[in-house]
Amino acid sequence: MDTVLAGLRQALRSLARSPGFALGCVLMLAAGIGASTALFSVVEGVLLRPLPYPHPERLVELSERALDGRTMRFSDPNFEDVRTRTRTLGALAQVSGSASVAVTGADEPALATVALASRDFFPAFAVRPLQGRLFAEEEQQMGGAPVVVVSHAFWKRYLGARPLPLPDTLTFEGRAFTVVGVMPESFDYPVGTQLWIPRELEPQLPSRTAHNWRVVGRLADGVDFQAARAELTRIARELEERYGRDTGMHDIAVEPLRERLVGHVRPTLYLLAGAAAFLLLVAGANVTNLLLARAATRSREFAIHVALGAGPGALVRRFLLESLLLSLSGGALGALLATWGVHALLAVEPGHLPRVGEVGVNASVLLFTLGLSLLLALGLGLLTALRVARQPPGAALARAGRTLSGGSGAENTRRALVVGQLALALVLLVGAALLGRSLMGLLSLDPGYRTEDVAVLSLVLPPAKEEAQGRRNVQLQEHLVATLQALPGVRAAGAVSSFPLEGSPAGDGTFIVLNRPDEVRDFDDFGRLAKERERTGAAEYRVASEGYFAALGIPLVRGRLFEAGDSTDAPHVAVISESLAKARWPNEDPLGKLIQFGNMDGDLRPFTIVGVVGDVREQGLDAAPRPTFYGSSRQRLRYSSRIHVAVYGPMGSAALVTAARPVLREFASELPSRLSTVEELLAGSLAPRRFSLLLLGAFGAVALLLSVAGLAAVVSYAVAQRTREFGIRFALGATSEDVLGMVLRQAARLAGLGIVLGVLAALGLSQVLAGLVYGVSTLDPLVFGAVALLLLGVALFASWLPARRASRVDPMTVLRSEA
Repeated sequence: MDTVLAGLRQALRSLARSPGFALGCVLMLAAGIGASTALFSVVEGVLLRPLPYPHPERLVELSERALDGRTMRFSDPNFEDVRTRTRTLGALAQVSGSASVAVTGADEPALATVALASRDFFPAFAVRPLQGRLFAEEEQQMGGAPVVVVSHAFWKRYLGARPLPLPDTLTFEGRAFTVVGVMPESFDYPVGTQLWIPRELEPQLPSRTAHNWRVVGRLADGVDFQAARAELTRIARELEERYGRDTGMHDIAVEPLRERLVGHVRPTLYLLAGAAAFLLLVAGANVTNLLLARAATRSREFAIHVALGAGPGALVRRFLLESLLLSLSGGALGALLATWGVHALLAVEPGHLPRVGEVGVNASVLLFTLGLSLLLALGLGLLTALRVARQPPGAALARAGRTLSGGSGAENTRRALVVGQLALALVLLVGAALLGRSLMGLLSLDPGYRTEDVAVLSLVLPPAKEEAQGRRNVQLQEHLVATLQALPGVRAAGAVSSFPLEGSPAGDGTFIVLNRPDEVRDFDDFGRLAKERERTGAAEYRVASEGYFAALGIPLVRGRLFEAGDSTDAPHVAVISESLAKARWPNEDPLGKLIQFGNMDGDLRPFTIVGVVGDVREQGLDAAPRPTFYGSSRQRLRYSSRIHVAVYGPMGSAALVTAARPVLREFASELPSRLSTVEELLAGSLAPRRFSLLLLGAFGAVALLLSVAGLAAVVSYAVAQRTREFGIRFALGATSEDVLGMVLRQAARLAGLGIVLGVLAALGLSQVLAGLVYGVSTLDPLVFGAVALLLLGVALFASWLPARRASRVDPMTVLRSEA
């Protein structure tokens, strides 16, 4: 220990004599370690850390799987059959996806997300409430008392974190719910849910093709994942044999809950973590180059030590201790940078990352940083020591009086490190360029609607369970649209039940093509005809007002749009998208066709198709337009509780928002509402891609700077070693241009080799990006060529100054020094 402490003091004194060198090494290591630590903290919190529930590895989520491999949510009858037959699942529960509801009765009106959860939902997670209780048995049945369990965030924000029981109730969906429990802060399923109510308050649907429910369960004690999968497959086949195709379920997909929650972000996070690792390698290579250069200047000192009896072990220990001080200092600074970096990452993260509340620089992350620092210290120290230890002390002493060269082996090592740095930088830049080109391609796509000069007002009205409430909602909607339409500069305004990119609930389902209007009198008739596949079709279901298509600029392809004469009591009409017309009636005119789509809203009055409109990319620019069916909002009253009003005017989005805000306050002073623009919605849909591009581009830029700095250092060092040679060349008649070109050609060879290796590595890793780019080949020659030229140009520019210095060597000065 005394020897180690003495070595540390000696290493510290040695580094203190070269403060610029030490500071440069620490900063480069801090950049690499900080980036790696920040990304590891995200990966650890999102992907690696177990879910915050007892025995989380036993939690699973189930889906129905059709014969063609598609996965769907569960229907009520299929769920009940699986629940009663399974023996491998100790608890199995239904839960709806979270839907936004207008909540009153709290400290302020709220737009909150609510989910219906069946009796085994909370037991499946094995969680206890933070305050109060969970649902009682008598509350989990039809006609039971309306109660609600709230999330920790909702309790703090809207209920003032007051202890239970609360004196007031929460009112939403036309009913008053008593708050009976508050969940812990860590409970978040379905993700983002703020309110849970008993599923048993709502009736079950008899149809096996009504895929409405998520299903979550817990493996029984002693049962492994494969056994549960085998049993569920057997149950699905038994039900298919009993009910035939009516089950709509050929198999049951079962997946660990953690994988279901975070699997969609795994490729992106692993890509960014890999990019951070590449940046760390570039930083480590640069520090190794600096250490080798410094060791070369101290070759005489080391040779004397060896000649006086110092063994190889002492030399290795000396380099290891110096590297340890540098790496630990870089790691400490990197940990501080990572703490800031995590906050910055979460600030720019667009809200699509699950489990962000569990991300932070914790003990596990600090242990990772320490291990990384020690590993770097070992690698840097051993590599430098081995290069120096290979030199015979006599040879080093002989060279020390004439040159600073560390030997051809050390020089080759430094060049190899620079080539590796350039190759890694090229890989990062190619990845960033592919993401950037993909984003530009998406922005150039026609989404099928206006993306400028459109404001969007979103409202949640009381649920239209009764026709009278539906009529009141429609009257309010029409009054709001008319008021907005009358604003100066507004050209068109219209409402729709689900707005593109807005993320509001949108229905999709199966419709029936009728031969006559009275063919479906009840849902038994609907179910019977739905089995005739040649008479059915599938589409997204929306309701819209007559001004909606004009406000968004969705073109009319054929027929007509909704008109004022399409009143509530008039024959119901529909407009369909062009893709639906081509898919269902490829060789026919769809106008005049009779459609039954009453399974979407319970209204069995048939539709007559009166128009065809252009396709719309509703789910995102990278998602193909889906077949869409539009009913009239004036006629389909049960879809009137959620409305999104589009307002178009060439005055600009900002001016429209300013003009619309007083109208929204007038109409929705007591209702949760939101005012946005199509540009904001579009930017939000592309935010995850921008996030990946931002980080990968930043890593690539830093790697490029470090790499060209390393190349410039190698070229400068080589110029310094060859000063005598350049002087002799000048004396023999060489020109400045000859020397300048010679140095730049040598730099270009290093850069060219790095580019070739980088291109090969990027080609090998191209499949990593395959699922993250849209409309761009991961082998795009334009991207590879542009990045290669950029890297070569920057490398030559960085080599220009040392090359110019070589071209100005004074031969007389060199010859006099030799004399």
